[in-house]
Amino acid sequence: MRTVVLVLCLGLLALPVQADEFTEAVAKLGLSKEELVEIGKLVYHAEGKNTCLYCHGEGGHGGNQAGAADLRHPKTWRAYQALGGDEAFKANKEEFLSKMETALHYLIRYGAVVFNTRWEKRLKDMGIHYDWSKVTVPDKADKYNNMMKGITTGPMKKQLDEVEKLLEKKGKKVKDVRDIATVAALEYVKTLDDGSDKGGVFKSDP
Repeated sequence: MRTVVLVLCLGLLALPVQADEFTEAVAKLGLSKEELVEIGKLVYHAEGKNTCLYCHGEGGHGGNQAGAADLRHPKTWRAYQALGGDEAFKANKEEFLSKMETALHYLIRYGAVVFNTRWEKRLKDMGIHYDWSKVTVPDKADKYNNMMKGITTGPMKKQLDEVEKLLEKKGKKVKDVRDIATVAALEYVKTLDDGSDKGGVFKSDP
């Protein structure tokens, strides 16, 4: 009996991170990766202040918000480092990316203020643990910068109307367009990885 229980426990520990609610919502639509990137590009290029483009810049760098992550270089992102960085990435790339993408989905969907006060704790229950002591580049931090608004600002919400129209043209009806925009935005951002020594998380070649 003890042997059986041990095997079952080890099996549970080996299970991958469960897909988050946003990924599940997208999966039901049957969108291709290319379609998600197309939608994500639309989300990213919302016009106005406090948007992805305004803060991070065209191509993921050179934006107007001081301290905004360089989206070309995922290895400098706080999420990458706090979740274990190179060591965790090399040890189990699939599991690491699953955890990182789930965490980033909640950050994009709700913004840093809500993430810092609510979701970091809840993610622990999902097996996703942030160790802020590992964050060193570009600077030390114990939370996300509150200027990271995700898709919560006025201009971003306005852009979601355009996303909904695009989905309607594709014959896709959605319960909450914000779920789709969350996943799509990250899929687009992943294409900005330049494959350099600071990148190479989502793309291996420059």
